[in-house]
Amino acid sequence: MIVWDRERTERMCSSGTLDVRDVRTRVLRGLTRCADGFDLDDVDLMVCEIVTNAVQHTASGRPGGGVRVTVLMSSDRLRVEIRDDGGSQGSPAIPARSSAWDETGRGLLLVSRLADRWGVLRGEDGQHTVWFEVVR
Repeated sequence: MIVWDRERTERMCSSGTLDVRDVRTRVLRGLTRCADGFDLDDVDLMVCEIVTNAVQHTASGRPGGGVRVTVLMSSDRLRVEIRDDGGSQGSPAIPARSSAWDETGRGLLLVSRLADRWGVLRGEDGQHTVWFEVVR
């Protein structure tokens, strides 16, 4: 069992379309002060990929849409959970096939390679939470 020492949850949204850069900046700003020893470049990339997917494929990308970001930390582990606003036709997944020429479809593949653990939780309300963990 993991005992989390710190936890912070924040809903991030805008009156227009959700700005992925703004979400990345806010998450990194919070982590920079307390996440020594973690590769924040990898965390930043994974946050970017997951939020981009939420904006492209769910109600999070509609005007007024957003994501709920939860960051949990223990002495040796960092977990980030990003919950979308729902409304997608399917669940987040790594595509079965992709080509080097495909313009999309690599985000969760990157997450799966960079994270020590990751997964998807489906809520009863159609929202998805994509989470990842990295170890110090």
